[in-house]
Amino acid sequence: MKIIETKNAPAPKGMYSQGSVHDGVVYVAGQLGVDPATGETVPGGFAEQLRQALKNVQAILEAGGSDMRHVLRLNVYLSDVSQFPVMNQIFEEAVPAPYPPRTARAVALGPYLVEVDAVGAVVGDKKEKE
Repeated sequence: MKIIETKNAPAPKGMYSQGSVHDGVVYVAGQLGVDPATGETVPGGFAEQLRQALKNVQAILEAGGSDMRHVLRLNVYLSDVSQFPVMNQIFEEAVPAPYPPRTARAVALGPYLVEVDAVGAVVGDKKEKE
C-alpha cells in the first residue's frame, strides 16, 4: 500500500492520510471546501465549498495516479439536503460523463457545508508506480 501526500490538497487534521493506493485503486479521504494554501474554508457558500472539495479530491486522485474520469464511486455528505440541485449542477461541471455511482447523505458537518470522498482506478502505466 502507498500513502498519498500532496500539497495540492489540505493536510490532514487528524490521524488519517489524504489517501492511499492499493492494488490499482486510489482511496481518497473525505475532503472539505478548504483551500490547501491557507488551510481555511473557502469564502462563499455551499457551491464554493463543493467546488473546492472536488478540486481537493481531484488533486489526491492525481497524486495517486488517477483522475476524475476514472472515479469508481463518490460519496457526498451535505449539511443541508436542499442543496441537492446545486450539487448536481456542480457535479455536471466537475465530473465527466459517464458519471460514476454516487451516494449523497445529509449529515452534521459543524462549520462545513459539504464533504466528498472518492474511490478511483489507477490509470494505465501509473499502476506500476505504486
